[in-house]
Amino acid sequence: MHARANGGRSDSLSGAALWSPVAPRGMSRLNTLSFDHVAIPAFSGRLIDRIRANSLFLSSWGRWRQRAFHRAYERRRDSYARAARERGLVYDDQSVPARVRARYSARGYVPSRRSPGTVHTLAFMPNIGWHQHLMPDLRELGPVSWFDYAALGYSWDEFARADRAAIVRRATMNAEFLAYVRRVHAEKAVDWIFVYAGGLELSAATLRRIREEFGIPLVGMCLDDKNSWEGAFMGDHRAGQVDIAAEFDIAWTSARVACEWYLVEGGCPLYLPEGFDRGAFRPMPVEPDIPASFVGSAYGFRPRIIGQVRERGVPLRVFGRGWPTGEFARDPVEIYNRSRINVGLGEAGYSETLTNVKGRDFEIPATGGGVYLTSYNADLAQHYTIGDEILCYRGVDELIEQLRYYLDHPELTRAMSARARARSLAEHRWLHRYRHICTLLGVLEPEAGAALTDLRL
Repeated sequence: MHARANGGRSDSLSGAALWSPVAPRGMSRLNTLSFDHVAIPAFSGRLIDRIRANSLFLSSWGRWRQRAFHRAYERRRDSYARAARERGLVYDDQSVPARVRARYSARGYVPSRRSPGTVHTLAFMPNIGWHQHLMPDLRELGPVSWFDYAALGYSWDEFARADRAAIVRRATMNAEFLAYVRRVHAEKAVDWIFVYAGGLELSAATLRRIREEFGIPLVGMCLDDKNSWEGAFMGDHRAGQVDIAAEFDIAWTSARVACEWYLVEGGCPLYLPEGFDRGAFRPMPVEPDIPASFVGSAYGFRPRIIGQVRERGVPLRVFGRGWPTGEFARDPVEIYNRSRINVGLGEAGYSETLTNVKGRDFEIPATGGGVYLTSYNADLAQHYTIGDEILCYRGVDELIEQLRYYLDHPELTRAMSARARARSLAEHRWLHRYRHICTLLGVLEPEAGAALTDLRL
């Protein structure tokens, strides 16, 4: 599925996907197993099954993909770091309000401040996959007008082909979106536009036209910049965030390192991680009958890590696509609640060393079920206390050792998961993110954005 809208697309990929009807959240179908920039004929289902079962091929492919990803990532990261130093650009959370005000001043816009429950949001994102979890808290913020291009017959997949037909369809969809903004704004003033997409779907010209014609604050969210910063050429510019970054009044990124990239591209970045949907990720009255589990697809280095853990006799069950002995997770929240330990693999894409904050980093602790044990991530360590609310590991040996120790100490894991849920409810709902954004935009009263103790229920 189209995971994380274009905010979860793959990095610089324009080739055809070999397979993956459902991509891991935070990655595109193209990133799960693809031959980048190589024309691939249609494969039969039987051949695909044979390739999937070839562990040697998958292992070799994963290693090649990891090296390619690292080379591209390091070039991008270091190039932007040099450019930022040369221009004297430094990201600072405290500078965001001033940057936003400067953008407003340049177009003569003054926002109207609203009280909680009255902020009118216009959202651009397709209603597919996990995206419905973004909506309840948006509606708690106030009325929502939703431009769902999937409901209009468009799809991320057709845009991803990046051929002439895709570019024409994209232009038609952009025209429909612009007309929708005009109509909705005329009926009831829109306070801000929330975009969960990228240059694959939206044209920079469309965003610029909205800003110039209406002045409405624009916020773009990308939750996978390390993988999806740039992509195929779409007729006017590249897919990804790189060529639309400067069009947003706030570019919300869950990768702190990417804030530097947005600054160099003329954007106004804000580091802010994912949140969770309180109505979906909650405790359930089930028995903790699974010692340890991992929920997610089998790709890249994951099969090797999971295999090494199991070879050491640790009872780790896996749920998701591609695992030879995997099970289908009909309800991941139930699995999180049934598991005494929920294992996370927090690396970005095919990399074993680059980490990325993920949705599950907040969804699993929010359930209050089994304790969350994931890869160490310096960004994640700012949002939970490691060793008190969640657990982390560096390398497979630490993972094995942590699993063995905490499986023998269930009283510790129960206490940790309770503290993690309390922290999640107090700080990490999507509503916390939206209120913070709207306060920075000046469309929500500052005291409303700061006083969040009522959100714990």
